[in-house]
Amino acid sequence: MCEMVGTTEICTQCKTGGNVPINGTCTAKTDDTDKCKKAGGSPVDTNDKVCGQCGAGYLLHKGGCYKIGQAPGSLICADANSVTGDCETCQAGYFKNPASTTTNDKESCIACGDVTGADNYKGRDKCATCDSSKLPVSGGGTITCTTCIDGYFADNNGAECKACTDPCATCTASGTDKCTSCKDASDKQYFKKGESNDGTGTCVSEETCKTDSTYFPTTDKTSQKKICTLCSDASNGGVADCKTCSKSEETVTCSACTAEGKKPNTAGAKCVDCAAAGCAKCSDEGVCVECDSSKYLTPTAQCVDKCDKLGGYYADGQRVCQPCDPSCAACVGANANQCSACPAGKVLKYTDDTKLNEGGSCVDECKTGANGCADCGATIGGSKYCSRCSTSSEYPVNGVCKASTARANECKTPDNKGGCTTCATGYFLLENGCYKTDRQPGSQVCTAADTTGKCTQCANGMTITGNSGVCPSCDPSCKTCTKQSDPNACLACFSGYYLSGTKCVKCDTDDSNIKGVPNCISCLAPTSPNALTPVTCYVTQTPTVDPTDPSVNKGGLSSGATAGISVAVIVVVGGLVGFLCWWFICRGKA
Repeated sequence: MCEMVGTTEICTQCKTGGNVPINGTCTAKTDDTDKCKKAGGSPVDTNDKVCGQCGAGYLLHKGGCYKIGQAPGSLICADANSVTGDCETCQAGYFKNPASTTTNDKESCIACGDVTGADNYKGRDKCATCDSSKLPVSGGGTITCTTCIDGYFADNNGAECKACTDPCATCTASGTDKCTSCKDASDKQYFKKGESNDGTGTCVSEETCKTDSTYFPTTDKTSQKKICTLCSDASNGGVADCKTCSKSEETVTCSACTAEGKKPNTAGAKCVDCAAAGCAKCSDEGVCVECDSSKYLTPTAQCVDKCDKLGGYYADGQRVCQPCDPSCAACVGANANQCSACPAGKVLKYTDDTKLNEGGSCVDECKTGANGCADCGATIGGSKYCSRCSTSSEYPVNGVCKASTARANECKTPDNKGGCTTCATGYFLLENGCYKTDRQPGSQVCTAADTTGKCTQCANGMTITGNSGVCPSCDPSCKTCTKQSDPNACLACFSGYYLSGTKCVKCDTDDSNIKGVPNCISCLAPTSPNALTPVTCYVTQTPTVDPTDPSVNKGGLSSGATAGISVAVIVVVGGLVGFLCWWFICRGKA
């Protein structure tokens, strides 16, 4: 007869008389040297197949004698009397037999799962570990099971072991949410720990595990069992501090971190310190390289909700803010025909009037006598537009003269002098011309008009007085304001400025508790300024120029600087030509 001690199989009764189990192996009685005896202490004979008592230094277990301190005996007894062999402390999975004596004629340790037991003391079927503290010192009894073998759990206060619910391989109670590991043969092989702290969970398929972005499927490096574990489980191939991730082959890539102020690095291999608000990924040095799905990356590695707030930038297909063509003040793309606003002195000409969102090109502003305009008296955003046409049958529409055959009734009441006195719905009247509220240049002034062609909502946030339809002007530093021409009544600022209280301050200039950043031309004020907190700079430029200065071209040089460079080039070229003439003349004479 055989049984298992841990992972070792031992013999408990030999087939042939005169052979007895010594250290789990059948041994001839002539070789036992008094290790094995009959019950009572007499030598075994040719009829004996088991031991009834053991010699000094050996312990009795299930009809065999085992040397103390040596496997397999050490797998049964942790600490024994070195003289008698009586076990004083049994290994886990065994309990001390209350009936054992120092004469070593009774089993010292009984397996927790041994339902036969010894001396009327018994284990429980399928029990792996047990508690014998409540056993009586005499008369026998059955232990209380604390844990059962794989596939079973202790129930009824340890009185029995019940089978786990499929597909659990191990569990703590009945139910599919009480698993602690899963069956390999099941289609739900991956153990996914639940939210409780008791170590239990459910069994899921590999595909189901992948659908939860906070988990990934893998094999536990300790138990070698399949698990659906949290992205932050670094001991099993996850990324420390990772909240969401994905797995390709054997590589886990982190997409979001749990800790505030940490973001995945470029490769998604670790979470790094990253201070940029709205950032999704940072370099190992903490520089933002990719923004959240709702934001865009600026040239200074910050994240913004729109690129156009930088002034002169657009969002590319990779959610990165890219500079517009130098001819544009704002744009929807990289090309010169994708401008959405123009610098002072230029006006926007849409490529297709039916597709305004595709932008257009920046062309020269209005010039008196050109394109049928008699007077360029309207100024919007630093650029001139026509205020009266040369022909009485025409009038300005969006700052350009249009003949009656080319317009769509933008003007309700023409003055027959090259201008208009009342505009159609969707247009407002400004300097004898009709301007649409949802396109350039009219949208810079007015965003809504009534059916009589009067502006009802100003683009700068100001309130129209009475029924005039005229928008009061903000101070030039304000984009929107609450009081006409007051630099201390701003609500929002143009690119190149930040809002400090109710005034707009240049990005490179300090104010109150806010510190400007040198060479910065697009920025955002800190949300909680304290002790000269710096602005968040989106764009820097050297030398620093004011992006709202009408004399600045989009190449970054003022018109004065450009003129200076031009003069210098002429001087250099002239000198070079003179030198060459002298050289050839002198050489000719020579």
